Amino acid sequence: MFKRSCRWWGSSVLTGILLLAAAPGARASILGVSAQVGTPGVGGTVWFPVAGSFADVRLGFNTFTLNHTINSGGNAYALHAVLRNAPLLVDWYPFGFGFHLTGGVVYNGNHVDYAAEPQNGMYVINGTPYPASTVGTLSGTVTYPHISPYLGVGFGDPFSGVLPVFFTADFGAFYQRTPSVTLVSSNGGNPALNSQLAAEAGRIRSDMGRYRWYPVISFGIGIGF
Repeated sequence: MFKRSCRWWGSSVLTGILLLAAAPGARASILGVSAQVGTPGVGGTVWFPVAGSFADVRLGFNTFTLNHTINSGGNAYALHAVLRNAPLLVDWYPFGFGFHLTGGVVYNGNHVDYAAEPQNGMYVINGTPYPASTVGTLSGTVTYPHISPYLGVGFGDPFSGVLPVFFTADFGAFYQRTPSVTLVSSNGGNPALNSQLAAEAGRIRSDMGRYRWYPVISFGIGIGF
């Protein structure tokens, strides 16, 4: 019974010390840096404490490239996707440390360059087959408005004072809205073809518009100074 009480008392004291170390007044770190990988790409983040509150501000940057081929509207498209985004976020720790609620904005430089690959010497543009010799090359881009709001939750606190090394996890999404889509032919002097290209670009834009929320799942490791 005595040993059990000692273990309980020791555990309680240790918990109290950790909680006190995580209190705002005990936050010795004045800067945190971390590296992360996830759906926004691979990148790094700088963390800044907000004095006198259970909060911090962080600025990050992520990038990644991906090549892929998809079929859409009767065409095969070779995609070159570039993830390039910079989140500016505020974390609030409702329980003092660790778990946080996050809000902010993301500079969204994500974009996709794509080129159609003719099938049997033909392209399909707005449902109409065209000889590749008439169209030439067929290519376009998908871009998004540069400022996107972000909401999420996560875990990780470089200013807790418990350990200098910390782990991070973020789960959320940023609202990138409907993209701008271009689709052009290298033989672009035909008004009828240009009208069909505009209609096909509108179809692609409508399809891409279903992905207005970009999911964020990210994990990282960092150190507080």
